[in-house]
Amino acid sequence: MGVSALVKKVLAESGINPERFNLQWASAAEAPRFVKLITEFTVAIKRLGPLGQAEGLDPATVKTKIANGLNLVSNRKLRVSFGNVTKTIRKDGTFTQEFITSLVDEKLSTGITAGLMEEGILTSLKAKNQTSSATLANELGISTEQVEKILAAFNKQGRVVQAGDIWSLA
Repeated sequence: MGVSALVKKVLAESGINPERFNLQWASAAEAPRFVKLITEFTVAIKRLGPLGQAEGLDPATVKTKIANGLNLVSNRKLRVSFGNVTKTIRKDGTFTQEFITSLVDEKLSTGITAGLMEEGILTSLKAKNQTSSATLANELGISTEQVEKILAAFNKQGRVVQAGDIWSLA
């Protein structure tokens, strides 16, 4: 249930309808339940339409957003934070989807938002080789100040370099 909450949160923050993901459990002895789950999910996906179309995103943007989300959930920092959330869930002993979703929202929202901004900046720098912070801000729909803060942190880590107002990967 925790993984489901995390994936749905990342999809939502990426601008992709989180209803496109569903994780349910059914044993081999629950064939009727399995059929029902698959049928319901198929109906829901058909209702949503093709990936990206319902969200108003072109295929290249969808591909980029999904890649950024995948990179984010592969990030050690987010995985450690998610591990801490699961420890809290086990310690509390409340295993309802509502509680888990609220805990993921409370504990991971800021990290997910920041992580997606970071991934967006890195993706853009890989595609362009070099660009300005203003161009990055415009492309990503975030403030120039946010972009410059992230780039400054990346610069300290040796991940990017600056030449005047132009940034590129190190």
